[in-house]
Amino acid sequence: MTACSIVVILILLGTIVVHCQNETEQSRSHHLWGKIKHTLAFDSRQLNSEEMLLFPDVAFQSVNDNRIWRVMIHGWKYRTNRGKYWLGSHATSWLERLARNLLNPSEIMYLNGSINHDRLRPFFVTDRMNEDIQITIGNQTQTIRTDQNGEFYDQIEMTNDAIQTLKREQRNDFLSYEARGNNRVNATGVIQLIEPSEGISVISDIDDTIKVSEVLDKVRLLANTFISSFKAVPGMPELFQQWKSKNINCTFHYLSAMPDQLYTLTQEFIDENQFPSGSFHMRHFGWAAASLFNFLHSKSTSAHKISYLHFFLSNTNRTFVLIGDSGEKDPEIYGIITREYPERIRAIFIRAIKGESFNDQRFLDAFQGITKEKWLIFNDPKQVPIDLSRAPRTSTK
Repeated sequence: MTACSIVVILILLGTIVVHCQNETEQSRSHHLWGKIKHTLAFDSRQLNSEEMLLFPDVAFQSVNDNRIWRVMIHGWKYRTNRGKYWLGSHATSWLERLARNLLNPSEIMYLNGSINHDRLRPFFVTDRMNEDIQITIGNQTQTIRTDQNGEFYDQIEMTNDAIQTLKREQRNDFLSYEARGNNRVNATGVIQLIEPSEGISVISDIDDTIKVSEVLDKVRLLANTFISSFKAVPGMPELFQQWKSKNINCTFHYLSAMPDQLYTLTQEFIDENQFPSGSFHMRHFGWAAASLFNFLHSKSTSAHKISYLHFFLSNTNRTFVLIGDSGEKDPEIYGIITREYPERIRAIFIRAIKGESFNDQRFLDAFQGITKEKWLIFNDPKQVPIDLSRAPRTSTK
């Protein structure tokens, strides 16, 4: 496939977006876990009128004052397309014809299914900016305002007594809360409680680390994102399950550059493959970005991950395990963070997706100054140790 063909595809897809934005005014969610999943009543894929999505986030007990918790809230408010149902079979057929005209026969296999409308719809909505969202957790209420992308971020300070009461009432380390927006738009979210000093936190990338995405290939990325069923990297669900069961107070946090418009489907992927429940920290995709591929490979991807890693490390005294892949900048990002917090990072695991060896110069550069016993390059999850209290074995690959 030529670079010109790829550009044409991306430009025409962008034309669809503009057409949609001109025509529009600009269920339930798949279960999360335990009793909390029964409280959810939103499905981001149905997209009827105004909706609100709450991303699973975290609450930290203050490292300086154990009487205080800081509860992080992250959500998205938007209005769905009330215009014609152009995003139907006609759009799918048009895109498929477009692909066949531009790709050679051997490449069509990557686009051999129908465009999945469930994955396209969250991208064709109007963000609700400057709207007040009322957050209620326990007996405490706080109002947050949406930004230009319709998203809202804030923290609510709560006493340890209030958090412990909620924990006893809900009998879960994931506490539920309620969000109320304009036009009677309500949603239920979840917060993961993070003890400040005891236990290990696993920070995991998603694409090409636990989910097959093939981010480096534009055509395959398009197919894996909007057509094919999400597929787990073989052996990774079992590895994460063993980490959860074999390590005391082990929490999981999914840190990804992928669009948060795909959160609901990604949460389904996590649930269906029995990855441990955890918080999600994705990025919001705006159509000002040139393409999904450029969005994933932009400088802001590294900034996004580094910012969240600093956030986790500065708010706890816990130790951390970082797991990612060699497709993007995970080795370099994790190397930067480990040199800044050498005593806090227990281990780094990098899945080699391009056949690299342990002694590849890129890894030696990325992990310069970090003892080799602390990082491991692997291509089979069975090479990764289960006991996270110990340093990883040195790869012999």
